[in-house]
Amino acid sequence: MPDPHVHVVTTMLTRPHTAEQFAAAMRELVQAGRRLPGNLRFETWQSTGDPREFVVLEMWDSDDAADAHLGSDHTEQAFVAIGPLLELPSALVRHVRVA
Repeated sequence: MPDPHVHVVTTMLTRPHTAEQFAAAMRELVQAGRRLPGNLRFETWQSTGDPREFVVLEMWDSDDAADAHLGSDHTEQAFVAIGPLLELPSALVRHVRVA
């Protein structure tokens, strides 16, 4: 039976010399997101090959919970803080497990 949870994978590439500032902002976003109803997982990973590459892994119990996170004040504030640090726009994709 497929997993009914919503899995969100976001990839981000920071501008040169901004990875530490970006990581600090993401730590705040992750801590706030973990406290939201429906959050089952929220982690940010940094590449060992290129420290400017980050992946955010989230799991929510529903699309509504994921939407609430995206529309929350803390997420909007985080996007304002991290936007200027990104080399490219973030790539956010929602998934459901099929196997």
